[in-house]
Amino acid sequence: MDEEYAVGVDLGGTKILAGVIELNSGRVVGVAKKKTGSGSNKEVLPRLFEAIDNAISNANLSNVAIPKHLGIGIAGQVDRTQGLLLAAPNLGVTASLPIVNLLQERYKIPVGLGNDVEVATIGELNFGAGKGQDNFLCIFVGTGIGGTIVNKGEIYRGTTGTAGEIGHITINADGRHCGCGGRGHLEAYASRTAITRTLLGELSRGQASILREILPREALPEAATATSLAIRSKQIAKAVEANDELVLRVLGEAARYLGYGLSSVINFYNPRRIILGGGLIDAVNLFFEATVRHARQEALSVPAAHLEIVKAELGDYSGIVGAALLPQFKI
Repeated sequence: MDEEYAVGVDLGGTKILAGVIELNSGRVVGVAKKKTGSGSNKEVLPRLFEAIDNAISNANLSNVAIPKHLGIGIAGQVDRTQGLLLAAPNLGVTASLPIVNLLQERYKIPVGLGNDVEVATIGELNFGAGKGQDNFLCIFVGTGIGGTIVNKGEIYRGTTGTAGEIGHITINADGRHCGCGGRGHLEAYASRTAITRTLLGELSRGQASILREILPREALPEAATATSLAIRSKQIAKAVEANDELVLRVLGEAARYLGYGLSSVINFYNPRRIILGGGLIDAVNLFFEATVRHARQEALSVPAAHLEIVKAELGDYSGIVGAALLPQFKI
């Protein structure tokens, strides 16, 4: 079978990851990464184009193997038919941004659009932990917390195409404000952003932690406005290895809340498998295991007993692999 290539893009709240993918195998042949920026069209779009250009250059394709199409998954609500990014609280770009038209005008190839976790699910469904599965949830913990439902081998999108927004289920009615404007949502307690801001807040109060040695010596950002990149997954993993009391406590609390959210979904939807992904899930097994433990403890015993909870197999590449498949798969 001849090799065919496509471009896949994962546009998240903190980083843009672009890759050239061999479509028959899911193999990543070229990749590039950029920070998303401060959250305006004038900053995000040039960075997006640069990441795509660099990924294509890094793939070193011959003239006869140029990408046949491009797919993009975005951390926000999208209109797949009109090619619009409707709303993205963690990006800050213009509402109803015609992202598909902008990409087609620049690259002159067909463009597919999806939600970031939706495209990661497509990647896992075809080449990862969802392969051969027809009833599962895919949940990624990052800047926010997103989810996608796969039912009978197909993605269930709901009436408005926004089904699976587990990050915005309410776990504390009088709790923290969420980035969407709501209150007490799971994302405000268990996302990478929430964990980072809690750690920074505790450090600003003088709490002891090895993070003071691990993090750069320059002034730390304000907890209330920090992005998830202020403390990286590898730095948190180092603190866990050192049995840092603060980090273990904050991760334990976040895992408990994430487990609560999963248990509600388990009871309501009764999936056969849940696939968990994201940098912190990959880097800190203790966080993954604690989340699974709390989810099983809080869920009803019968659905919990017939459920598998596993890690995403494609890691950081789930999104770009799935995005590259978007224009050719009606999933």
